[in-house]
Amino acid sequence: MKIKVFKIRISEEFLEEDQFLINDFLAKFEVLHTNSQLIEDETNYWSVLVSYQEKKAKEPVNKITSISEEELTEEEVIIYNKLKDWRSEKAKESQLPSYIIFHNAHLMTIAKNKPSNLEDLEQVNGIGKTKIEKYGAEIIEVLENA
Repeated sequence: MKIKVFKIRISEEFLEEDQFLINDFLAKFEVLHTNSQLIEDETNYWSVLVSYQEKKAKEPVNKITSISEEELTEEEVIIYNKLKDWRSEKAKESQLPSYIIFHNAHLMTIAKNKPSNLEDLEQVNGIGKTKIEKYGAEIIEVLENA
């Protein structure tokens, strides 16, 4: 088991860059455990401790890969924003940073592909069974009401 510490600055100026770094890391390694702490300093940030190991098996190649916001249509941007609102509510309820619930890239991919059931949602690269069990039905409901 290996350990890595991330600093996720809360300032809008740095947030996207810091989230990209942790998302890139998460795509490459299997996370065993995380622990986060809000650090109040000149620049408030989340200190995230990640216990990880090398991935054992490659993801199936038929999974839907992430996209960027520029690739979304106007309708998909509306859906993406509704998904972000839902995620914010979940983050507040759970007292977790939003990116722990779902990454922006995942929400964009969901908005683009509009999965209609849990099996379709499972095809989004980077979304595992645990997240689908925990949030899948709510995601499908957001999509149905969008």
